[in-house]
Amino acid sequence: MTMKRLLALVLAAMMLTALVPALAEEADATPTYGGTLTVLGYQHNTFFLPYSTTTSDRYNAAPAIESLGRHDPETGDTYGWLAEEFVTDAENLTLTIKLRQGIKFSDGSDFNAAAVVWNFDKMVEFGKASELVSPVSYEATDDYTVVVKYDTWANTWADTIGEVRIYCPAAYEANGADWAAINAVGTGPFVQSEFVQDSHITYVRNDNYWVEGQPYLDSVKVLFISDATTQVSAFLNGELDVLRNPTTAAIDQLKDKYENVAGQAPDTAGITYMMFCSGDEASPFYDLNVRLAVMYAVDWEDMAEGIYNGLGAATPVFAVPGAYSYDDTLEIYPYDPEKSKELLTAAGYPNGFDTVITTNGENEANNQCAVILQAYLSMVGINAEIKNLTNADFNAQKAEGTYDLGIMINNGSSKLDFTANYIRLYSSEGVNYKNMMAKPADYEEALFGARAAKTQEEKKELLKKAARLFSHDYALVVATGYQLPYCFAQEGVHDTGILMTTAESWTPEKAWKEAK
Repeated sequence: MTMKRLLALVLAAMMLTALVPALAEEADATPTYGGTLTVLGYQHNTFFLPYSTTTSDRYNAAPAIESLGRHDPETGDTYGWLAEEFVTDAENLTLTIKLRQGIKFSDGSDFNAAAVVWNFDKMVEFGKASELVSPVSYEATDDYTVVVKYDTWANTWADTIGEVRIYCPAAYEANGADWAAINAVGTGPFVQSEFVQDSHITYVRNDNYWVEGQPYLDSVKVLFISDATTQVSAFLNGELDVLRNPTTAAIDQLKDKYENVAGQAPDTAGITYMMFCSGDEASPFYDLNVRLAVMYAVDWEDMAEGIYNGLGAATPVFAVPGAYSYDDTLEIYPYDPEKSKELLTAAGYPNGFDTVITTNGENEANNQCAVILQAYLSMVGINAEIKNLTNADFNAQKAEGTYDLGIMINNGSSKLDFTANYIRLYSSEGVNYKNMMAKPADYEEALFGARAAKTQEEKKELLKKAARLFSHDYALVVATGYQLPYCFAQEGVHDTGILMTTAESWTPEKAWKEAK
């Protein structure tokens, strides 16, 4: 067994078991009422989640807008939240969603099957049918039951639809789309009282929340702080109660003084990745040999260490140890610049070529990755210009853009089960990268096969195959490194759920602070 494979196994064991002590420790504490929790937000795009193109919007809206289901942090299974139960019928190709009764939106209107169907309609209208697993139809069969019909079996129905957040139809219809984009109205434990662009969101306690005895806090404040140094200063000054996803420099500064309260499950790890423009014939990266040339041109272990300042690791696929799609029999591409030059010559580029590396530049790891990649590419004759875009400009190209026919660098969250994520983002059924990324038939056959698998073992094997084709053999989207999550909290802050299950989910209704 190689040292790299041994390390992967050790990391996998850590990620699957590290949640248990943390959860037990929190369970022993007795919540108290009152206080304001201040957390770090993501850049705001929209609160109207049926029209959202990035999962980070869910995080900012979480105090007010809730999902139909939630994920168990230990097993990864979906259980009902606003939905009481998900009933799958493989023979009749239906998913029946049985909703909890007696819940109201914060404006006093009823949460019911009609509201769920309305949200589904808006998602389909916006081109997001894949986030419902592309149903044939759906309907409210009574006030608290929605039946979704499909033409093909998929084992991701409950997992995918469980992630759907439900916005208040009455609030939207009364005020319009522009208003809904900056006003979060849902069934959640808090009600939005203030939104200041690029500054903060304030939520106050929803006294009519449907979970008895919750929430514990009086209010939640979500701060927009893009500068990493300012984030740390706010945390050290006590202006910020929870610092999630700190930079590697901040981790070094804080790890000896504060406990890392993040869960270590695959769903919470962060991945920095690059996507080649493999879907447009005008791009040099349309040629597999050129993409493979880049794979051999980079020392991937050095890349991962450089991105995360020694706290990261390399992975041969777009997944981390412990994920269903992770294959511990694969090795990362070896660093072989001569092989890279041979492949470039075979592709018709003996002297290299010029290209562009576009980054979502509001993330330190992305920028670090771009600089390292640029240096390695220059050594094999590929001259790359770096373009650092704002989050908004970067996201504007996601659906149909090609990022100057070059390489795109971004970051995201790992998943225990990547099936729905790969399909939603990186397939012919997806909402993004329609022109940027090629979709080889054997990759999609394996991916869609994983979705249709009748057993968990069959699903895992097909998903591993899809991941290998996607990010290793075809080098369409390549993980440039990953890092286990870090989240620091002030003493006396409990049960926020931040970075415990997924990157975008947390539990504002359970969060509480010790009285000082």
